[in-house]
Amino acid sequence: MNIALNNIEQVLNAREPELSQNLYKTLHEASRAKPRPNGAIKLWFRKESQTRKSHDPLSFSSFWQRTFLGVVTSHLYAQTQSQPKERFIGQYHALEALAEFMQTGNLTERRMLLEDMKKHHVVNICLSHLSHPLCIFRQLAVHTLRVLANESVLGETLSATEASDIISAVCRFALDGPDFFIEGMRSPNTTWQSQIVMGATDVPAKRAAEHVPRFYAMAQASALWTAHGLLCTSPPPSRKHCLDILKKRPEILDLLFDCAIIARPAWYPETRVDSIACEVIALLFQWPSHVVPGVSTPQDNIFRAQEWKAMTQIAAILTSRDEWCEKIIEVWMKIEEEDWREVRGWFDRVEVDYHASEPPDDDAFTEVFEYRGTSRVAMLRLVSTLSHAAESCGVTNAEIESLLRMAYIASRKVKNASELDHTKPEDRYTCTERNEEVFRRPMYTISLNMQVDAPLQIADESIMGPTALARLLVVLAQRKAFDTIQGLKKAPNGLSSSTCLNHVQQITNPDVIRRFLKIALQRVKASMDKGRERARKSNNDYAKAAFTSAAELSAALVAFDSHTQGQYSKEVLGARKELALALGNAAEMAIREKHWQQALYFGSGAVNAAENIAAGEQLDVSVIAKNKRRVEQARNGISAK
Repeated sequence: MNIALNNIEQVLNAREPELSQNLYKTLHEASRAKPRPNGAIKLWFRKESQTRKSHDPLSFSSFWQRTFLGVVTSHLYAQTQSQPKERFIGQYHALEALAEFMQTGNLTERRMLLEDMKKHHVVNICLSHLSHPLCIFRQLAVHTLRVLANESVLGETLSATEASDIISAVCRFALDGPDFFIEGMRSPNTTWQSQIVMGATDVPAKRAAEHVPRFYAMAQASALWTAHGLLCTSPPPSRKHCLDILKKRPEILDLLFDCAIIARPAWYPETRVDSIACEVIALLFQWPSHVVPGVSTPQDNIFRAQEWKAMTQIAAILTSRDEWCEKIIEVWMKIEEEDWREVRGWFDRVEVDYHASEPPDDDAFTEVFEYRGTSRVAMLRLVSTLSHAAESCGVTNAEIESLLRMAYIASRKVKNASELDHTKPEDRYTCTERNEEVFRRPMYTISLNMQVDAPLQIADESIMGPTALARLLVVLAQRKAFDTIQGLKKAPNGLSSSTCLNHVQQITNPDVIRRFLKIALQRVKASMDKGRERARKSNNDYAKAAFTSAAELSAALVAFDSHTQGQYSKEVLGARKELALALGNAAEMAIREKHWQQALYFGSGAVNAAENIAAGEQLDVSVIAKNKRRVEQARNGISAK
């Protein structure tokens, strides 16, 4: 059958083996046809991937897959011919077809296809296209990398060197800004790209130049999602792998923090690029899923010899970077200083000013506060994690004191839905922001409807704020710094300009600490109630997250009590009981999901927490017995694997 645009649908709807034969002919003739049918092939992939279910793959023959990749990649490497515009358009659709192709099939087929794509140097093609003379290819390069990282398992297949190169490259793309794209729309020689950017021909250069920053901003998000996908894998990367990535390119941390403070642009006010960057930072510092920070178990020797050693080295890389503490605070201050009314105005004008084809709606505006909440809890998560390595990383008292204010603010009460004043929209936005929790699974598990343990889990601010503040106070208590702080007459050297001595002395005042400890214990109990409610609905993974969050905060309160010689024992009474209960409940959720290693660690921690517990804690002996049975059940589960 001869192939042309008017019969492409008939060609591509054939059954196997005719389908592979037709595609073979189509791809070879695509390089000669005018106009080229690459766009039709791309649209056919898109239609097929949308109409077929994840368990009903396209099932192309291996011959077809190799042919497709071989022809398309050679097409991308080919030199410009006499009609460069048409040639570039063909190349663009060819690479876009690759991205569509990767979103078809089940996970096994995607793994096989990814391996073939790597053999045909698709990743290298994308990296080289990040400096392409045409902006549409830079955009498509990051889009394709995002698909490989998120709709497939690229992160699982890369060495630390390869991963660091990609993360560095996509961060730099996100930091470039839209100027190159704007110039591409204005230049007479390249303004034809607007037909790709805006999906229409004969677009005036001025209109295209006004719109293209939105096009670039969407690519910015793809760039950060690429970095995210390389680290948000199931199972998660080892801490050693993350350490090796940062050893290869420690500047990645600087780049990610720079991305986390990218100003919200008027041309794309619904951006989430900053919050994605914060999630990537959190992924680099993420604890293993079976460990609750601050909880000791009999298995600690194994953890400390392996994962914890790598984690402390990762923390040391961060604290060796210039102004590392200020960068964390800058992310926080950027959010605090943003005026939601100004952002609302940008939403209202984005269609007029930047020709948004699908302008963001009210739901998109609400999502802005969810993204802000993600950034906040990611920074609080980082602060809490760093506190555990403060001694080995040489974190100074002034740096700990500089972080107190953000953790203190994050510990304040937030109105719940029943307390909101509906005449004040800012109340609703604040509620949305402060109740945001992160529970992030690999993106391909969503499209393939797969159930896996979320590699990234961060509690909402009501828990994460007090946890960060309690951990900072623990470090100061360990160093017996409270009396020194209260006696200071001037701010210590190195204290951040975002705070002042008065703030530091207020937060570390014994009366303020007592009030905080009572509030923190209330938050533990609230998180326990949330976990129980989720457990009743059989939302075991989400229940486990609530229980482990409660356990982490309880452990911080217990540690603070231990380092203050009983000065605050009255305020933290009940924390040890809640720790044992929370860990036991987390173990039960893990058992339900047959996550035996988690169940063993959580259950062992619960048993440890109950040893020599004071009678005043009023922990029922039946709870202790139940936790011991859970430990035994977990051991049996591990033995049976």
